[in-house]
Amino acid sequence: MKLLYYTLLLTFLLLISSSKKINENESNEKINDVISFNIPSGFYNKKKITLEIKSTVPDAIIYYTLDGHLPNENSTIYEKPLTLKNKSNDENVYSMTKGVSLETDYVPTKKLHKANIVRAIAKLPDGSFSNIISGSYFVGLNRKKLYGNLPVVSLITDPDNLFDYEKGIYVLGKRHDEWLAENPDNINAKSYNVQGNFSLKGKEYERPATLQYISGKNTTVDFTLDFGIRIKGKASRTYIKKSFRVISREEYGNKNVKYDLIPGNMRSDGKGPVTKYKSFILRNGGNDIKYAKMRETLLKSLISNPKFFETQQSDMAILFVDGEYWGIYDIYEEYSDHYISNNYDIDNKNVAIIKGTDNVEAGSEEDLQNVIESLNFIIDNDMTVPENYAKANELLDVEGFAWVGAIYTYVFCRDGWFRGGNYAMWRVHQPYSTVPKADGKWRLMIYDLDSSAGLLNDGYNKNDTIHEDLVKLININSSKYYNTHISRSTASLLNNTEFKNIFVNALCDIRNINFNKNVVNKRIDEMAEKLRPYLQESYDRYKLYGLPEEVTETNPLRYFNTHVRNLRDWLNTKYSNFPKLIEEDFNFKPAVKVTITANNFKKGNITMNNYNIITKKYTGDYFRENILYITANPAEGRTLKTWKINKCKIVSNEGNTIGIYPMKGCTITAEFK
Repeated sequence: MKLLYYTLLLTFLLLISSSKKINENESNEKINDVISFNIPSGFYNKKKITLEIKSTVPDAIIYYTLDGHLPNENSTIYEKPLTLKNKSNDENVYSMTKGVSLETDYVPTKKLHKANIVRAIAKLPDGSFSNIISGSYFVGLNRKKLYGNLPVVSLITDPDNLFDYEKGIYVLGKRHDEWLAENPDNINAKSYNVQGNFSLKGKEYERPATLQYISGKNTTVDFTLDFGIRIKGKASRTYIKKSFRVISREEYGNKNVKYDLIPGNMRSDGKGPVTKYKSFILRNGGNDIKYAKMRETLLKSLISNPKFFETQQSDMAILFVDGEYWGIYDIYEEYSDHYISNNYDIDNKNVAIIKGTDNVEAGSEEDLQNVIESLNFIIDNDMTVPENYAKANELLDVEGFAWVGAIYTYVFCRDGWFRGGNYAMWRVHQPYSTVPKADGKWRLMIYDLDSSAGLLNDGYNKNDTIHEDLVKLININSSKYYNTHISRSTASLLNNTEFKNIFVNALCDIRNINFNKNVVNKRIDEMAEKLRPYLQESYDRYKLYGLPEEVTETNPLRYFNTHVRNLRDWLNTKYSNFPKLIEEDFNFKPAVKVTITANNFKKGNITMNNYNIITKKYTGDYFRENILYITANPAEGRTLKTWKINKCKIVSNEGNTIGIYPMKGCTITAEFK
C-alpha cells in the first residue's frame, strides 16, 4: 500500500509542477509535462502553420500571449489551435522604441524579419499554475537562405523588462532623468558617458528571460532554457545596439547550460571541449560596431594560446528579441569563477578574479588588495636583484605578464593594459597540486581588444603604427608616461635581463608568427566573407548611426569593405614597421633572419620561445642582442638526435632546449630519429 501511495503522490506532484532539468538537446516543449506545444520552435518555410497548446491535466484553462508578455488570467484563453503566419509584414514594435541611446534616436524604416512569439500558462483545477512555456515560430522564412549556417538565438522576455520607463534595462528611462537632476552639467556629457537604466548593475537589475537556440545545422530549436539577463559593457551600454549578459541559475531551473554553445571551444587545460557554461555574453561588437565589426574576434583568434593567458572564445549568431530581428551578435564566453571552474576543474569558490585594479569579479576586497600589493612590490623594488625578481615570480605569472604586455603593445589597444583597463587576473586561494596553474599566482586574462589596430579616429588612424606604448614604457620619465600599476610594473620588470629577453622575444614572435601577414590576411578574408551576407539586414535595423552624412544606408557594404581594408592595412603596416620600431626603442642592431626547421616534421615539432609550436620550416626576424630558446618535441617513439646550428652562438643546451644568440643567416635544424 505504501508503494501505491507514494506512486500516486509522485504522479500528482509531477502533474502540478514542471521539472526544469534538461538533457543537452532537450527543449522545454518536451519536458514540461503539464503544458506543451505540438510542434517545436524553429523555422517553417510555409505560408502558415497550426500550433496546438496541450495540457495533460483535464479541465486546465490555458492562457496565452503573442507579444512576449507573460500570460496570466487576463490573457487570451486558448480555445482552438492557433494559425501562425509570416509576421515579417507586420509593423515593427519593439525596435521602434526610442530613448534607447542619446547617440541616436534612429528606428528602422523597413519592416524587419520576425518570429511568432507564443507564451502560455495553464491554470489547474486546484487554482495553481503550471510553468510558462515559450515558443518562437519563424513562419514563411527560409532559414538557410536568410542565415546560412549561423546559429539563431531567440531571446524572449516580458517587454517591460527591457523597455519600461522604470524597470526596463535597455532604455535611458528613469535613471537617466535622476542622473540629469543630480548635476545640471550632466546634460553636456559625452554620449558614451551618459547614464540610464542600462547603466544599472547587479542582481537587482537582472531580468528573467527565455532563450531558444537554433544551431546552424538545424531548422528547429536545439534547446530552450530560462535565464537571467543583464546589459553588458562599458561605453557600449549607451549604444542603440546593446550587449546582453546571460546567466544560468537554479532559480531559473538550471545551474549551467550543458551544450556545445561555442563549437570548437577547448578547455584551457587541454582536456577536451568545454561542456558547460554558467553564463555567456551576446556581444554587440563593442567599439568596432560601426567599423569592421570583427576586431575583437579577429585579434583573439590570432593570439589564442591558453599557456600564458586566457582568451574568450566566440561564435557568430543572429539575435531576435521578442520576435524581432535584433542584429548580428557574437556568443562569447564570460570570465567568471565558473569559467575557471569549467576550464580547469577547480572549485569556483576557490577562485578570485580582479578586473583592472578596481573591480572584484570573484573573490573579495582582500584579493583586490593582494593584486595591488603584488604590483606595488614590483614597482617599488629593484628587479635586477635576483631575490626580488624571484619574489615577483612567486606573486604572479611573470612570463605570462610579458606575453600579454607584448600583445597589447603590438595591437595598440587604446583602452587596455598599460592604460589601466580591459585586463583581468585570476588565482586560486588554495593551490591544487594536480592543476599546474592553480598554484596561487596571479594569472592573466585578455578581453575587449576592439579598441585596437587603429580603431579610433574614423576607424583607422595609421599614425598608431608609431610604437607609442613601448616608447612610453621605456621613457619612464616622459611627461606622457602612463601612470598605472601595469605600466609602472612593466617598466620595473624591463630592468631585469631575463624579463626583457622574454618580452622582446614575445614582441618578435607575435609579429613573426601570430600576426604574419599571410595568416592575418587569410583570417580577415574569411571573417569578412562570413559577415557580408548578413550586413544589409543589420544596416536596415540600425542604419549607420553617428557617421558622416555621405555614408547612407544605400552603400553599407562599400562602407564595410572600406573599414575592413583599413584594418588590413593597419595590421600589414604594423607588421612591416615593427622590427624597426623594436630596434629603435631598445637601441638594438637591425634584426636578422632566423630559419628554424627539422629533418622531418613527422618525427617531431619545435616550440619557439616556450610559446608557439612550429610544424614546418619557419623564418622570422629576431635581434642579435636577445637569446632565442628553441625546444625540440619528438613524436611518440622518436628522440632528438642532435641540433644542426649555422651562424648562431649557443649559450645554453639543456635537455631538448637550446638557447642561441642569432647572427645574420642563422639556421637551426632539429635532427629527429
